[in-house]
Amino acid sequence: MSDCENAPIQPPALVLDASAGSIFVGVIGEDGTWLAYQQSTANALEGLFPAVDACLQAAGRPLDLIRSYIYSEGPGSVLGLRLCAMAIETWARIHPHDCRLYRYNSLQLTSLLVGRDHPEAIPALLVSDWKKGVWHSLQMDPGKTNPVEPIASAALSGLKQPLYHLPQRKGWQAPPPRARTLVYQPERLIEILDTPFLLEETDSVQLFTAGANTFQRWTPERHRATH
Repeated sequence: MSDCENAPIQPPALVLDASAGSIFVGVIGEDGTWLAYQQSTANALEGLFPAVDACLQAAGRPLDLIRSYIYSEGPGSVLGLRLCAMAIETWARIHPHDCRLYRYNSLQLTSLLVGRDHPEAIPALLVSDWKKGVWHSLQMDPGKTNPVEPIASAALSGLKQPLYHLPQRKGWQAPPPRARTLVYQPERLIEILDTPFLLEETDSVQLFTAGANTFQRWTPERHRATH
């Protein structure tokens, strides 16, 4: 499913987000509020499953009672995103009842929160690190959930509108000049959960991709000495 307004979430729902290099785990209850949530700065490989166990215990909802999984598709930490995806795929097979899967975009979540807290600050551009010389970008407009698109570093220098930076991973480059750095707040997902087009129900776990990787073909040549 895509490009549709949010379908009702079947509670209890387990939320996983490791896009920012840290770990967020939460359980949404039948009344639409957090039953519990956990945040950890531990490495995702070591900290994800202990955080999930602790959160489920605090919420009083074992894994076999979870009816929906909500996860960040990215962009962000590749390791964290893939570990969350692997975990959800595994749990869906171990507990094969009728579970629903929902994904959201980390930049869209942040954009909506900025618009909620500081409507006077937008329109603006939000960027996060992708690769050297290129950023993930999202145009923040009032009341809109815009798509994430790549933008070259050179294109940022000529922009006149405000610029925000969301650190999500070990960066390949310094934040753009004059960009204001934001703090990622997945625990506030609950505040805007009903925003149209924020959540997308999917049939399988899918992660954000900005475009296909390109590789330069290596051409073997005989080594020639130079004088």
